[in-house]
Amino acid sequence: ESSKTGGNTISMRGLGSAYTLILIDGKRQNVAQGFDANGFNGVHSSFMPPPEMIERIEVIRGPASVIYGSDAMGGVINIITKKHSNRTTAGVQLETDLSQHPNTFGNQYGANAYLTTPLIENVLSLNLRGGYKYGDQNAFYKPGFGPDSPTYCNAKSCSTTNPYLGWSATGYTNWNAGGRLNWTLNEHNDFYIDTELFFTRQGTLNTSSDGYTAVREFYKINSVLNHDANYHWGKLNTYAQYTETMMFPHFDSSRLTSGWAGLQPGSSRGDGVRWDTGTYNRDAVFQSTYNNDFDFGKAGALIFNGGLYYMYENLQTTSSNKHMNQVAIFAEGEYLINRYVSATLGLRYNYSDIFNAIPNPRFYVNYNPTDWLTFKAGIATGVKVPQLSYLYDGYTVNSSTNVYVYGNKDLKPEQSVSYELSAILDTTPAFIILTGFYTDFNNKISSVSAQNDETVNGIQCTSGAGCTFYRNLDSAMVTGAEASLQTKPFYGLTLDASYGFTYSKTLKVSNANQQYLVGEPVNNIPKHKFTIKPSYTYKNFNAYLRWTGNLQTPTSAVAASSLATSARGLVGKYYRNYQLVDLAATYKFNKNYALTFAINNLFDVKFYDDLISYNSGRGTSYMNPYQRILPARNYWISFKADW
Repeated sequence: ESSKTGGNTISMRGLGSAYTLILIDGKRQNVAQGFDANGFNGVHSSFMPPPEMIERIEVIRGPASVIYGSDAMGGVINIITKKHSNRTTAGVQLETDLSQHPNTFGNQYGANAYLTTPLIENVLSLNLRGGYKYGDQNAFYKPGFGPDSPTYCNAKSCSTTNPYLGWSATGYTNWNAGGRLNWTLNEHNDFYIDTELFFTRQGTLNTSSDGYTAVREFYKINSVLNHDANYHWGKLNTYAQYTETMMFPHFDSSRLTSGWAGLQPGSSRGDGVRWDTGTYNRDAVFQSTYNNDFDFGKAGALIFNGGLYYMYENLQTTSSNKHMNQVAIFAEGEYLINRYVSATLGLRYNYSDIFNAIPNPRFYVNYNPTDWLTFKAGIATGVKVPQLSYLYDGYTVNSSTNVYVYGNKDLKPEQSVSYELSAILDTTPAFIILTGFYTDFNNKISSVSAQNDETVNGIQCTSGAGCTFYRNLDSAMVTGAEASLQTKPFYGLTLDASYGFTYSKTLKVSNANQQYLVGEPVNNIPKHKFTIKPSYTYKNFNAYLRWTGNLQTPTSAVAASSLATSARGLVGKYYRNYQLVDLAATYKFNKNYALTFAINNLFDVKFYDDLISYNSGRGTSYMNPYQRILPARNYWISFKADW
């Protein structure tokens, strides 16, 4: 799903994007939750490799905390990039995305490239990569306003003169540049050092009750030193990684002189950057993993994976500087009993200098009655430690809304136990996966909104703009089913289809002020989600039609005092359903050149025309009956060249 600033978020197994761990070549990419606050979620998804660099993408659905630790409670996305070769290869991609409604959804333009070349044959090679992308603003106007409306504001609050709705994103600029030096010491040892710098400038045209525009710059430096050893006694992967992500706001000179925040409405950048008010997230990771296959003859075989993990995390803002150390030891083995049955047992033991030690076991059984049928059943646990930005006493004041945000140093790590049963059919006509799962979710961290004079966690809210509190819910459940189908080519025709059903419910809440949450969904994940994609390939030509839908996406439950200004009160129990159709075709002129043309949102479904107005207490505000504003019809053109 797209965020309002152009990034993307990935959700799996009925849990939000914060529970999905993003890796590149097995190395962590997630930044601290709470780093990209105030609607800038999804920023780190801008920091992905150029498409030409990606060899494959591995997906683990469901808890993977045994091997990958915190943030992997929902699943893992591992992007594997192309390795060095003994010959020079290169690739370039040029792309543009033109909107049917450019005054509302901005056009986008981009380019990326990579180069891999040997420096010393079979010993030393160099990989260089980079990309650039630019996008115009997404301007969603309040009723009665339009492109010709004046935007100049000479006051602290611009809420009455800012013509844009809060979902409007400024134009953005992204670029990245990186390199990797690969060294083969001998037939048993390979090393590489990889460094990459990422930059993005993006913002929102109306970010707060004061109605100003906010623009921020994000910088990310990611460096990895990696060693792979391959001996008769096993394989050993050891790496050290350091990542620093920085965020700085832009300023408007005249507003700053007057003591006012933000930029003039409609700005795409400010007069300068406030380097003194940055937010920093620093991660240092060390991991060493041992892998080996043991053959016991008639007694079966064992595939073993185990190792040590350490992570230092630091989150620094203008008002706080917090850090946490995590250490873990983990081991997992798949015992191949015979050609029909195998069993997997794993355990991770986590220790943090803030929280108590947490064990994470996992147990699975695979049964293969035939070559084309596999049954899989198991239990897996997951864990997610609270974000550092929540763990403090007292409160901070959100500069955009004047809401008091209270920390809670007594928060506990979120934990889950998932039960899964699946069947995998690999037949001549099709590949089919059917999965059912049930997850017990304990200590789910929830944010609670309170009005002035309300009491939560034993603390009375004393802000006229309201307060936000964080606490652990006692227990919740998430259950669902997934089905996917991928047919084998039949006269050039293939069909990819998937369906997901998700149902969640809060089971118990001990806080008397939050009893309205009992029986309500845990999050805003659609109950029904489907994709149907027929494709056709003939020689150098390929085309596909993709039909997707999100149905019965629940709105968030709120207290009775907040119902009149909430999506639950204004929209109902569910956000409005939607379905989209995309059409695309690719022609390869030869093995080196390819041209792609796609029409996204073919029927031009609009997500911003039917707004609901209400009195927020600070004037007229608007609620969208859709959960997200997705782009209207747009035309994507891409030209790729590989040598």
